[in-house]
Amino acid sequence: MTFPKIIDSVPSPNLSLKQIVSPILKSLNVVEEKLKEIGEESEGILKESSAYVLSSGGKRLRAALVLFCASITNGKGPKPLDAAVEIATAVELIHSATLVHDDIIDRAVLRRLKPTVNVRFGEEVSVLLGDFLYAKAFEIIAQVGKDSVTRWMAETTQKMCQGELDQLKHRYRSDLSLDEYLSFIERKTATLIATCSRSGAHLAEVSNEQQDALYAYGLYMGISFQMIDDLLDVIGMEKKLGKTVHTDLGNGKMTLPLILLMETLSGSEKKEFHKKINSLTPDWKAIQTLIQKHKIVEQTERFANEYFLRANQSLQSFGPAIRIPLENLSRFMIARDY
Repeated sequence: MTFPKIIDSVPSPNLSLKQIVSPILKSLNVVEEKLKEIGEESEGILKESSAYVLSSGGKRLRAALVLFCASITNGKGPKPLDAAVEIATAVELIHSATLVHDDIIDRAVLRRLKPTVNVRFGEEVSVLLGDFLYAKAFEIIAQVGKDSVTRWMAETTQKMCQGELDQLKHRYRSDLSLDEYLSFIERKTATLIATCSRSGAHLAEVSNEQQDALYAYGLYMGISFQMIDDLLDVIGMEKKLGKTVHTDLGNGKMTLPLILLMETLSGSEKKEFHKKINSLTPDWKAIQTLIQKHKIVEQTERFANEYFLRANQSLQSFGPAIRIPLENLSRFMIARDY
């Protein structure tokens, strides 16, 4: 089944992710090396499993946000990014920990085109590995010695857990509202992206107003990012995404495309869809037919595009040196198909 291209309304930056992050690529490569070192520093099954996760690569978008925002100079000349590299490494550890735990919850079998940790090593190892990655992240954050960043990261991690728990509590609820959905994704996804932006800006010692603006940018971008992620879970291909698809509805999670479809349907179609979403084995072909028929992809894109625009509006007070890379990064995040 062929679906429209994701976010046709957003102009392509005509830049690859590597081109977008080229100003910070040297620092980003250091982050990658640090992650690999952490994966190799333990022993036994912990070393094997952590290296398995941390050597898998990834887009490193959260690390890039820390580094871009930490590089703001406001005309005062470049500053060392040593502390920012440490925080960028830590946020990728936090993100990796959430993926390891999410894959257990979602019973996912594929991540970055490899078997998930729970498939490769078992659920017991996966739980403990996720805990280890969280602990290692906060060890690094504490060593940086920025009390505000430490507090923000701790608060953010709590919100991520609360958002995930609330979403689990409301599984198999076909009447889930848009406001409830937004509450889930703001906490479980967007707050970490927002905190990455704010933490980088704090390390750059910019004004509180600029830190708040970058937090808003990250929050709106994170919401938009998750909406596209949820859309790709419905219409994406495993080989392209590199991870298990159809996990949300398969685990009873109502996401934006499914909420919009439920609101659009009426009569017998709505009754049939209600049965499908409460089934342990949803009929994906039938659901995708309904999605295409009722233009749910386009409706989801409009919501994602609204938050994308809000994110970029938050950057208007910044000069082109930081505004343009962040606009390009947000454009990549929303226009991606993987």
